[in-house]
Amino acid sequence: MKNLYLEITKALSADFVKSAEMARIIALAVEANKNVLLWGPGGHGKSEMVTKALSVVASEDEVFVQSFGEGMDEATLWGGLDFRALDTEKVLRYFPENSFLAKPYAVFEEIFDAPAQVLLALKDTLTAKKLRKGSQSFKMETKVIIAITNKDPEEISELGPAAAALIDRFPLQLKVEWPSYEANDYLELFQKVSPRIPGADLNGTTAILAEVFAKAAREDTPISPRTAVHALGVVKAAAKMRGAAKVEKQDLLDLCFLPGMESFADNLREELDAAYERSAAEARVRQAEAQLQSLVDELNGASTPIKALQVAKHLIAFQDEVSRLKVTDALTGRRKDLRNRAAELVTTAQQRALDATHI
Repeated sequence: MKNLYLEITKALSADFVKSAEMARIIALAVEANKNVLLWGPGGHGKSEMVTKALSVVASEDEVFVQSFGEGMDEATLWGGLDFRALDTEKVLRYFPENSFLAKPYAVFEEIFDAPAQVLLALKDTLTAKKLRKGSQSFKMETKVIIAITNKDPEEISELGPAAAALIDRFPLQLKVEWPSYEANDYLELFQKVSPRIPGADLNGTTAILAEVFAKAAREDTPISPRTAVHALGVVKAAAKMRGAAKVEKQDLLDLCFLPGMESFADNLREELDAAYERSAAEARVRQAEAQLQSLVDELNGASTPIKALQVAKHLIAFQDEVSRLKVTDALTGRRKDLRNRAAELVTTAQQRALDATHI
């Protein structure tokens, strides 16, 4: 019988650095059938390492991956809404056989970005080990759920009682981050990944990059491993664009385009770029406001429960889009108003559907 922990450790160490704790907690979760909460700053490969680890444990068909977010609803969580039953029988039914409930392993991405009602429904199902919705019941076959989030447990608890209660259903927890962000840490990463990145010869610049990133980490937020890997690709591409076979000092100037490294090139084109961004952000907000008005008109014309629920789904998707909308500081208030107005309309649409439906 294979040693699961050693197999997962081997698989992760082939592609990642500082992955020992991840290998250990995934092996423990599988052996003990316990849920796992992985949290920590973005860019540390949480999702990628989980995918790699589970490939050792199960086949692709045995793993269900669900992305959560502000647009998440119960219908999505439970495999989709049975519109035929809603239309002909006036009852709410789902397709749990198409959800995580039918799989032995599940991965929930950004789980605590979901609305409170979704988290509460999930908590109840994890407690009962089955879906219970009206007359519908479905046994949960899931043995291990791995939840991934950038939020720390204290921040999660502040999201409300639904989120706080759900944390208790994940007895194994790990903060995924590097213990330090010194030059040697980045060099270890570069040695692992640089042979896989095509382009010009790095020409000894990995040590320079490692020092630059370590300095940035000491002065501000650490540069994530993902951003550091992107940096290798950027400088190699910059050299190739010059027609050069080797990376030179001038190619490092393009690191200003990476998150956390914007000041590397002495704020080059800062004022001009800011002016363009203000104009583009204003246009994006105006477009979102027009889109919301169109959804309001669509809701006003909804004449059946199904149509009202469809509008609600569109509004939820709109909320998610607005949350990702890139705006300047001066426009954050209008973006917030758009999210709040959309949330109110979702409630209105769902209530309208419910009023016309018998459960």
